[in-house]
Amino acid sequence: MVTRQTLARAPPPPGWHSCRMSEQPMTLVRAEVTEVLGEYDHAIEFADKDNFVIIYGPNGVGKTRFLEVIHALSRLEGRKLARMPFATATLIYSNGTVLGVESSDKKSFSSVQPSWRNRQLHFVLHQLGHAAQNWNYQGEDFEDWLVDNSPWSPIDHEDLWEDSRDGELAHLVDLERRYPEGGRVVKAKMPPSFAEFREQSASYLIETQRLRIEKSRAPRGIQWRTSTQAPTRSSKIAQHASKMRSLVNDAQTEHSTITQQLDRTFPNRVLSESTADRDASGIRRRYEEQNEFRSRLGRVVSVALADALSLPDRLLADWELRLLNLYLDDADEKLAPFGTLLMKIELLEEIVNSRLLNKRLQVTAKDGLTVLHEPDGRIIDLESLSSGEQHEIILMFDLLFNVPAGALVLIDEPEISLHVVWQLAFIPDVQRIAALAGFRFVVATHSPQIINDQWSRAVRLGPPEVAFS
Repeated sequence: MVTRQTLARAPPPPGWHSCRMSEQPMTLVRAEVTEVLGEYDHAIEFADKDNFVIIYGPNGVGKTRFLEVIHALSRLEGRKLARMPFATATLIYSNGTVLGVESSDKKSFSSVQPSWRNRQLHFVLHQLGHAAQNWNYQGEDFEDWLVDNSPWSPIDHEDLWEDSRDGELAHLVDLERRYPEGGRVVKAKMPPSFAEFREQSASYLIETQRLRIEKSRAPRGIQWRTSTQAPTRSSKIAQHASKMRSLVNDAQTEHSTITQQLDRTFPNRVLSESTADRDASGIRRRYEEQNEFRSRLGRVVSVALADALSLPDRLLADWELRLLNLYLDDADEKLAPFGTLLMKIELLEEIVNSRLLNKRLQVTAKDGLTVLHEPDGRIIDLESLSSGEQHEIILMFDLLFNVPAGALVLIDEPEISLHVVWQLAFIPDVQRIAALAGFRFVVATHSPQIINDQWSRAVRLGPPEVAFS
């Protein structure tokens, strides 16, 4: 049971000192938050081999707030934490790192908008081989300066800020460049050990309303053409289609660079190739695997590789084996930029297409994301898809292409706009994505269908006497 006793200042619990930071990825194994909404203590823990946890419970026990506190603490977002209704929070990681935070404000959080201007936070960071590091956050950072001295205000989505004069959107990092005077007056500086932690701790929050944000933004570092021009509008799904085009184009560019470098040196490498014996069966197997990969890749993008040929059904001479081995080594390097990308694309198509009725999602270099009407092959506008279909594509795309490896993914109420059959398949599908992309995830839900047969990994929050349905 989590208690209110200065949990953030406690030393790391025994058993977590298993390895040093450089020896193992820093993955979350336990999270504790006390007095969520002023009254509930919540905790989750990952079993050794599990990569996900489900939390559920009745309305009003702070499931969403619990996720938001974990997310903000892992990113050391003091301003957001200062506005949230909780008392203490602690994150424990697989490499022995422990991060805690405690609020100096012991009042109840009964008001809808609790005061946060004067609320102080005390952070403590324990790392193996180092003394505990402390940081007192007093709300005097660049974000608070912007609120007080500029027309900008946060919109609590993807770290975006909005100009009240014309609706322009910008990332905080862009505003730091525009307002250097704000950085000069900031009194509280994040200690280096905390800044290092933030670089190593990746957290990704997927909120309930994934389709709500429709305003597009200029690329990071690019301003709108005029200060009075309203930003253009682009749907979330259209933004994802554009990103897919960029991902494929980037892989093509890298492929072309590698191809040019290898082709220039190929004659010299042929002449200097070792005369060591080659495994004929291994070369034939690799040749078939490459041809199969290129066939799959050809559905998405055309790559400048020689047409596939069938190897002759005879004993290959030594010089042929040496030449083929060098050719296959080069082809492996040329195809490498597409390896993980193609696996993610195929998994996205497989999962989404198992849900679409009379429609088929396909990824191409030209359009990024395209949905076809299967009976006649006509293209369906992405924004004309149902909210449930858009939610599914956006969520699966986010998990596959926007979440960094090693991250903690926090998913709030994925059942929104999902058919019951889709809800039943949700956890197994995200498990497949997590295995490929390499992340752990926590799901907050009201839906027994989302939990399905995973009750052993589900943690109930809130009073046990209150019914959950």
